[in-house]
Amino acid sequence: MSMGVKEAIAARHSVRAFARKPLTEGQITELLEAARNAPSSLNSQPWRFRVVTDAADIAWFGTSEASRKQSWLSGAAAIFLCCADLEHYVKDSQAAAFFYRDNDIITGEPMDGIDAYVAREAAAVEQAKFGACAMNVALAEAFLMLRAVEMGLGACWVGMFDEANIKARFGIPAGWRIVNILAVGTPDEPTVYPRKRKSLEEIVLK
Repeated sequence: MSMGVKEAIAARHSVRAFARKPLTEGQITELLEAARNAPSSLNSQPWRFRVVTDAADIAWFGTSEASRKQSWLSGAAAIFLCCADLEHYVKDSQAAAFFYRDNDIITGEPMDGIDAYVAREAAAVEQAKFGACAMNVALAEAFLMLRAVEMGLGACWVGMFDEANIKARFGIPAGWRIVNILAVGTPDEPTVYPRKRKSLEEIVLK
């Protein structure tokens, strides 16, 4: 019986111990396809990925130059550099807004609101654009991580890293920002601890 979305959500957890088993090109493509099909604001799709599979490069991620010596990263089968393309985020948002208005897909006050949003993003400082882009990238990564679980793989979202060093080593374009890095591989965990989650009563406003 194949795993459904509900089962994948329940099974997903942060994996920090991986078997010495490389990912195939087919597996990497499946993961990227899952990310590619995620939703985004104004269909801007600002996510960009650089997939690192070279053993020496992956070992480097466990050093102080890359991640403050999070040595477990060196055991991953692949490191996904999850980036936001700030320039094209604005351009693609502008193109979508023009298309909606020009074809009367959205009209009146809602369309005025979209135009105001796009104008605000175009004029925003880089950090503000980055924040909006990062939310979209996170959506794509959620899809990727659930697909990984379905495929029998595991992943861990990592937010502590040296962006400048990573961009320099892997030739990440100047207009891209790294939102986070994602370690992916076949889980090899002696113990899986239960996840602590707040109750519905704690997170739902009555």
